[in-house]
Order: sequence, then C-alpha cells, then structure tokens
Amino acid sequence: MKTEKAIIYDDNCPMCQWYTGAFVEANLLKSSNRISFSELSESPLAEQIQMQRSKHEIPLVDLAGGETIYGVDSLVHLLQPKFPLVEKLMQVAAISYFVRRLYKFISYNRGIMAPSFPTYRKYDCTPDFHLGYRLLLVLLLGGLGSSLLYTSLLRHVVPAYGLLIGAGLLFLGLPFFKRHYVSYLGHLSVVLFLAGLILGMGEVMPFFQSIFLGVSMAIFLWQFIRRYRILWAQMQWKKPSPLVAEPI
Repeated sequence: MKTEKAIIYDDNCPMCQWYTGAFVEANLLKSSNRISFSELSESPLAEQIQMQRSKHEIPLVDLAGGETIYGVDSLVHLLQPKFPLVEKLMQVAAISYFVRRLYKFISYNRGIMAPSFPTYRKYDCTPDFHLGYRLLLVLLLGGLGSSLLYTSLLRHVVPAYGLLIGAGLLFLGLPFFKRHYVSYLGHLSVVLFLAGLILGMGEVMPFFQSIFLGVSMAIFLWQFIRRYRILWAQMQWKKPSPLVAEPI
C-alpha cells in the first residue's frame, strides 16, 4: 500500500502556487498535503529534503519517512492514479528526455515567466541562474514575440521606428548590465511574446484589430513596468540571512 505524500512548493512563486493548487482542485492531492516552504520551518519534514535540489525540482515527501522524490518523478507520481498512461509514456526514453529537459527549462526560468518581488524566507527556493536556459528563453520567446509584432504591427509603420523602439528597450536595461542584463532580456522577451500573441489574434479577427492593439499595448506597458520594478528590487536585495540566496 502506498503511503501518503506531501508536495513542498515555493509560495513565493506564482507558477508553483498555481499548479500545486491545481493538483488539489483535481483531487490528485489533499489540501493538507500541499505545504509551502514558509510552513516548513517548524516541520520535521525539512530533514527529508535536499534544499539545493529543491530549488530546481519540486519535492514530494513521503509522510511515513520514506524516500523523497523530485521534479518530473514527483509530478508523474501524482498524475499516475488518474492518468496511468503518463507513467507508461515516461518509460519511453525519448519522451522522458524531452519532458525532463522541458521541466528544467521551465524551472530555471520560472522567476522570469512568473516573477514576484523578493521576500525573506528561511528556506530560499530561488532557482540558480543558468545562462544556457536563460538564453534559450530569450531566443525562443524573444524571437517569436518580435516576429509576431513585426508581422502584425511594424510592417505598417516605418521599419526605422521599429529599430528605434528596439534599441530604446535594450538601452533601458543598461542599469542591469553588470549582473542582471540577461535576466532583463528574459523579461523583455516574455513581454514581447505576450504583446505579439495578443496582437496576432487581431490578424485572425480583423474587425476587432483595433481592440486587440489597445489591449496588446496596455499589457506590454503594464508587464514591462511591473517586471522592471521587480528586477530592480532583486538587484537591490540584501540578504538578511546566510540561508537566503539573492534571487536572479
């Protein structure tokens, strides 16, 4: 008989909050077995977790003291009772390799995909900076977002204006140049992708194109300013304890 397990999630990560909450909503996990790292400080479960590994792979702790599993394996364990095909698919080497690399790509970039202001926590779960995965995010989302914006908007204006806007956005990241510029490019890529995706929908529905244009520009400004403020706060972040890492 399988023992009960509890998932330990980063409560300062909007993405982690969302998908662990989705497990509870889908009855794949008891609400009491969804525990944040903030709640972990007084719990003996902390002794069962490799803290450094938990920054990049979400831990699923055995409440009977058994082995803790991490990352993709923990997600497969939760999904398998209702979706047994998931476990069988993960036995295929090519699928397993792709899913695990995708998980790492999302994990190392979750602070860019769904950012939040830095806060003090005894157990810090901020993922380490990984240059390869961060540049991959910039190339994928930045490239796709720029392409969508060019197709939907910039082709209607003087191309030089588009280049000028792009140069201006790159220039605005200079305060982060010493340590955080690649992360700034990551945030910018996500914003460009969101704006381009919404604007691209206007191409499919030309009658509402002006509405999509307004929404796209509003989201671009809102997200750009919000992310700029978050990154600035992270750059100024002072570690109040040796247990807390500086978020990047």
